[in-house]
Amino acid sequence: MKRYYYIICLLLMFIAETVVAQYPAEWSVQFNIAAILPPEAGNQSSIGYAGAVTGVHQNHLLIAGGANFPEAMPWQGGKKIYHANIFVYQQAHQQLKLVQQNEKLPEAIAYPAVCTTSEGIVYIGGENEDGISKKVWMLQWNQHKQEVLFIAYPPLPIGLTNAAATLVNNTIFVAGGETAQDASAQFFSLDLNNLGAGWKTLSDIPHAVSHVVLVGIAQEANPVLYLIGGRKKNTNGISSLYNQVYEFNIKSNSWSAKAALPYSLSAGTGVWYNLDQILVFGGDRGTVFSQVEKMLAAIAIETDPAKKQDLINQKNQLQITHPGFSKEVLLYQAKTDQWKALASIPYDTPVTTTAVKWNDAIFLPTGEIKAGVRSPQILKATIHTKKQ
Repeated sequence: MKRYYYIICLLLMFIAETVVAQYPAEWSVQFNIAAILPPEAGNQSSIGYAGAVTGVHQNHLLIAGGANFPEAMPWQGGKKIYHANIFVYQQAHQQLKLVQQNEKLPEAIAYPAVCTTSEGIVYIGGENEDGISKKVWMLQWNQHKQEVLFIAYPPLPIGLTNAAATLVNNTIFVAGGETAQDASAQFFSLDLNNLGAGWKTLSDIPHAVSHVVLVGIAQEANPVLYLIGGRKKNTNGISSLYNQVYEFNIKSNSWSAKAALPYSLSAGTGVWYNLDQILVFGGDRGTVFSQVEKMLAAIAIETDPAKKQDLINQKNQLQITHPGFSKEVLLYQAKTDQWKALASIPYDTPVTTTAVKWNDAIFLPTGEIKAGVRSPQILKATIHTKKQ
């Protein structure tokens, strides 16, 4: 009798575990403004930056570089300015405290691929007034000296801007981006345990793309990468926008298609949160972006001065009234290959930024919130889960 009792108990335990596995934890996301970037010298407030270098080292958040339009919007003739400022924050009482802002990057840079490693923050390529870069640097925070250190790393084989990077098992992977000519399908890796070997050129990603999210899941048995969304500018000036998602199996060196995003999305940012879970924050669904590109294409071929000016006015109005970017937080679970909307961001959502997982939260520093408009805010997302 006792034997049957134990068998029944084991069966009940198995059924309970199966039910828990089928019904994952209930999620909620709490957002707040953790800090606001300080103004540059001579200004009363910061207007923020797009494409900044962002990461964590020695339990400090570093935000550096980026680009903005300090004088006027681009459709008003404003010039894009590239920056080299570095802001260093520590956490204090659930907020961020600025501890250093006196240093600068080796040169101004914006839109590099960025990833945080145990040794420091690596930023790869990007662009500035001199064009697209292939330089690679590591930033380190020296807690004892309260200063930022810079280490030159092997340069990329080609210059890239708006590429994506992630770290898996101490190897950096870089995918896509833009060259001076077009979007790239190239795929590179750098073994941080063997820097002397330089960047290795891997098989191309499934299609050329920039402004894509690349997230690695460092599972011990089967490490993988996920390439999510993005866009590609075509020769006619109109971009293809993607909702495709691809998985790269590092061991088999192969790509496979996975469940698509619920909509096309570019310039978003994402992190590996836990186990097989990826979070994607915001992004551009491309509605206004595509309309503006079509207007620019029409302006380029219009010969009648009055009609050309009318098209320019329409295009400018689209940009002036830009509604902002997607506020959704999307959750992908690799085991089930499913996407779902998890939460809504209650603030202007930044794109062209890097989500940083730091201690018990995820930070979204600065970035672009509308056409030509940046935000000086550092958003903090705290994830709460409970079993259903």
